Amino acid sequence: MAAPQHPLVKRIIEQLPPAERYTLSDRQIESLHRAALSLPKASHAINLRWTVPFPGKGFYLVLLAGQERRSRQRLMKDNEFKVLPRIIVILGAILGCTTIFGLAYGQRMLARSQQRLAFSLESQETVHPTVVPFKYTREECETSHREWKDGQCVDYEHDHTF
Repeated sequence: MAAPQHPLVKRIIEQLPPAERYTLSDRQIESLHRAALSLPKASHAINLRWTVPFPGKGFYLVLLAGQERRSRQRLMKDNEFKVLPRIIVILGAILGCTTIFGLAYGQRMLARSQQRLAFSLESQETVHPTVVPFKYTREECETSHREWKDGQCVDYEHDHTF
């Protein structure tokens, strides 16, 4: 039974020039595969992968985040150690988006509460008496189903939203 083969080792061996590839014995190649298969798999705290359909080939996005395991010397050598300004920009953008979202959400909740308050006022049977200015006599007032009080025509069925 053949040992399972690691895809990376297969690709490396295929990239070797033929002269060096044929100097490796089957036992050496099998040892390389076993060593590669025994390596610990990199685990990330965040491992998100999205495939984005696009006309033609399409593309994919990968977001990986986790504890940095590379040494400071390697980071300096790769010129990737200047990550702090990038993190500050990313955190600032996230904070800005969160603030904008929070303000918009707050405005939405405020509008909803005002709408509920207006609805509750409309649904209550509150009386808002008002003086009707164009009724000058008791007879005119009472024929229009209003009440004559203190020399004025008073309407007790007045709508407060009028």
